[in-house]
Amino acid sequence: MEQTEIAREQGAPTASILAEQAWEGKVRKVFSWIVSVYLCVVFGAFPLYFHNYYYDILVSKYQFYWLSTVAMLASCLIAAIVFACMDLKRFGGAHVRRFLGAFRLTELKKQPFAYKALAVFWALALISTVLSDYVYESFWGNEGRFSGLFLITLYVLGTIVISKYGRMRKWYLDVFLASSVLVCLFGITDYFQMDLLGWKKGVSNEQGNLFVSTLGNINTYTAFVALTMAVACGCFVSERKVGRRIWYYLVSALAFFALITGQSDNAYLSLGMLFAVMPLFLFTTWRGIADYGILAATFMTVIKVVDTVNKVYADQVIGLGGVFGVLVRYRYLEGVVVLFWILAGILCVWKRKMEQTNPESKLGRWIWRGWCAVLILGCLAVAFVFYDANLGGHAERYSALSQYLVFDDDWGTNRGYCWRIGWQSYRELPFLHQLFGFGPDTYGILTWDFRQDALDRYGVFYESAHNEYFQYLVTMGPLALASYLAFLGSACVRMCRKWKECAWILAPVLAVLCYGAQAVVNINLPIATPIMWAMLAIGLTLTREKAEQAE
Repeated sequence: MEQTEIAREQGAPTASILAEQAWEGKVRKVFSWIVSVYLCVVFGAFPLYFHNYYYDILVSKYQFYWLSTVAMLASCLIAAIVFACMDLKRFGGAHVRRFLGAFRLTELKKQPFAYKALAVFWALALISTVLSDYVYESFWGNEGRFSGLFLITLYVLGTIVISKYGRMRKWYLDVFLASSVLVCLFGITDYFQMDLLGWKKGVSNEQGNLFVSTLGNINTYTAFVALTMAVACGCFVSERKVGRRIWYYLVSALAFFALITGQSDNAYLSLGMLFAVMPLFLFTTWRGIADYGILAATFMTVIKVVDTVNKVYADQVIGLGGVFGVLVRYRYLEGVVVLFWILAGILCVWKRKMEQTNPESKLGRWIWRGWCAVLILGCLAVAFVFYDANLGGHAERYSALSQYLVFDDDWGTNRGYCWRIGWQSYRELPFLHQLFGFGPDTYGILTWDFRQDALDRYGVFYESAHNEYFQYLVTMGPLALASYLAFLGSACVRMCRKWKECAWILAPVLAVLCYGAQAVVNINLPIATPIMWAMLAIGLTLTREKAEQAE
């Protein structure tokens, strides 16, 4: 501790040093306890909370989150004031001076890049709000999805307080997964049209089938389940205790099932991210490769199970369309499942053999490099297909997948139209608004001139861009988008650097990446998004603790 080191340098007596150490430990314990209670509420209670079923699900979730976060911040502030008064009395305000000294410019420059990017992001959100023609709406986000400056501020402050003053405990993730199991089970029963919660009484099937579990819209549900899947898989591949591995494996399988039956094509983005990124961590050991094989085989098995369920209970389930509808109807699916399990079995046997005969052996980099080459070639192939289908003039080559590859107004359930009117409206803004945006969460106001046209064409109007990154671009400006991406990227890199020291940090990393993949076509809502920010915060908490231990 810096304070006790100073005390020693000043020749303070041993008793004084011990008293100061006890004081510091007490302060840390109190703040850690406040953060622990808050994380239990956000991870355990928040996903299950509701007020008036689906009718006010967004409002009730938003109110629950902001009240919980404000309560946590207020508790920390009260504790800080109490400790400051006690410090003035016992230590002459030495700790308060040290704390305030941390805000000097020279000290702030020492902060990790992730925190600097986060501060810039918040500052740009503030500037965007102040310069907006709709300051009130920009602050509260009441004309959108409540993701205005107020909520952004809570995300930022919550992340800083948790990561700087919290203590990371793996059971936080278990609390989240336990809550998620209930969310997934309710969602799966909704797929069977059982309506165990009784939330869909008096609602038509066409409308009711778009709302799932305790979260609302199927896209929001899918984003949340993607976080669950990522955390469960990350914990499974990093855990060594058999009992806990079984727990994480079962949750992973349940999340796969819930994600597929969630009926949203957004899920394939997070699934693609998960299975593309995991090998970058796992393909350095035979154990990692075997675990990856088990998860891949499990996912294929779940697809087959869903196919069987759809056939046996055809008159009870909602049914699948889109990408997952194609997968479950694949004629050779059963053979693919068997092949995957054979490969997984071979990998497990080989892993066990290597552990017994040559436990010190290390896997060469050739498999890892091979996977990197596959990823690069895959990205290039996807880029070429999109180019060829849209700019190359060969859309007819991809007629079977045109709804996914050819960009027009109808692409992505009319997201093409939503993005087009947003870009057109943004281009007509004055330069200052182009630089700093129209104001946080004011997309509906920005595209107001197209509201009647949207209603005439699709029967809906758009309050959100249905693309988190594009939303930040047009409502907060390119600088805010760049700082947000810099924060996410640098935070993930910072966590990845500690992966060798603490393998289960992979769970929050995968959660952020899977959320980020879906954010390309999803709305930033105070339902799944707070979980992503909390995952980021606990990941950064762990990196801080590892850095402190190294010192």
